[in-house]
Amino acid sequence: MARWIVRFGFAMVLLLLPAMARGDDLPRYALKPGMILNYEEQAAKRSADGDSEYAWRSRAWVVGRDNTAAARVVVRQVLTKERKGEENADGDEIMTNFARFDVQPNGAIRFSPSRDSYVDPSAFFPRLPDDAKEEAEGWRSRDERDDATAAYRRVDNGEEEAAFVFEADQSSFREKIYEGRQHHVFHFDRDQGLIVRAEIARSFGAHMKSESNGTLELKAVATMAPAELETFRDEMDRYFDADEACREAWRKIVKAGDGAGAIVDEARTILTDARAGVTLPEPAAALDRLLKNLDGSAKSQVEDAKRFAEIFGKPAPGWGAVESPKDQAAAETEVNDLNGRPHSLAQYRGQVLVLDFWYRGCGWCMRAMPQVKKLADHYRDKPVAVFGMNNDHDEKDARFVVEAMKLEYPVIRSTSLAQRYGVFQFGFPTLIIVDQEGRVADIHVGYSPQLFERVSETIDRLLKSTE
Repeated sequence: MARWIVRFGFAMVLLLLPAMARGDDLPRYALKPGMILNYEEQAAKRSADGDSEYAWRSRAWVVGRDNTAAARVVVRQVLTKERKGEENADGDEIMTNFARFDVQPNGAIRFSPSRDSYVDPSAFFPRLPDDAKEEAEGWRSRDERDDATAAYRRVDNGEEEAAFVFEADQSSFREKIYEGRQHHVFHFDRDQGLIVRAEIARSFGAHMKSESNGTLELKAVATMAPAELETFRDEMDRYFDADEACREAWRKIVKAGDGAGAIVDEARTILTDARAGVTLPEPAAALDRLLKNLDGSAKSQVEDAKRFAEIFGKPAPGWGAVESPKDQAAAETEVNDLNGRPHSLAQYRGQVLVLDFWYRGCGWCMRAMPQVKKLADHYRDKPVAVFGMNNDHDEKDARFVVEAMKLEYPVIRSTSLAQRYGVFQFGFPTLIIVDQEGRVADIHVGYSPQLFERVSETIDRLLKSTE
């Protein structure tokens, strides 16, 4: 009898080994179509400008699932600044953002083109370990767009078995450039398959000089009726499609000149048509917000188009310190980069130039920089030259960024060049592409998750034109 028990026990171990190897007890997100998750992050911030309290209120709708088990998620985030001394006050709304992305059971994120740059899915869907080894020793995640990473470690704090607690240290452009630290302690409920709480500590030095502590909590979980879910998914798709179509229209304004007004009208028609086709409150409010933003920015967009027209398709301003920045002497006059190497605009005739205008205190500049680095690496063996055009008054700031971001392309520090190229009117970051004949071929203003692809399209077109 004892021998039979031993044999049976050994057989059961053999049967269980595959499951143990697969890590079937690993934490995994249980996101089902129709789920509505309500998260709230409360944070107290201390800075040189004074103390303040903020709240991020996030609602996530699980609107579908594909054949890889990835859940399609739509998120609305509302940032409010709390009003002290008032009970039951939601605070003053600062911004509202929407995003759409796919979440794998292990927390791997697949972004859609409609991803909003302000929304960070890892705030409530952080990466989970892939296997038992990672669970025991730690694991990492990386966002290829921003070159942001996070290092995760399990925390053994004696909580009930259903709780999986782990901490994360994030490293993005913010931490690198502004001498910061961002630390999370996440509490994952195995039974719910969700993050239910997180403690968050942030601190930054240079240029930001602030620290904050906050808590993220899962406030409620609800379920949407199947019929309403289908309508909601279709109408939010309509919203995201209209939003992307409008962004595409804005990109045309760079080359529109006097036709900018027509493009504004085109964008308004896109949004109005989309608004007429929705019935549910959330998609309707989202489209109403886009229409309001359009009306508020239309005039400035038309004015920007006129400023773009002043340099678009024209000879690029020279780099030398001469009276007329557009004459041949300016093009041939040399300017030194941070390493003392001389460069002139005329020197690069026959090549495509990418000029990235930035300064250290510009967060969006820093966030875009990994994509600029990717451009430099991608075209390393092509007749393409990438330049960082720094606008910092203190050379130490420029050199700090070069070292922290590991920039290998030349960086020229000059506030006058930003003025010559109209960057102070356009805003930072601005990327200007100069063609092989020394003319301004394209302009990209602001940050975009698709910056690499957009600039590559222009560079490839210019390179092909000389084949």
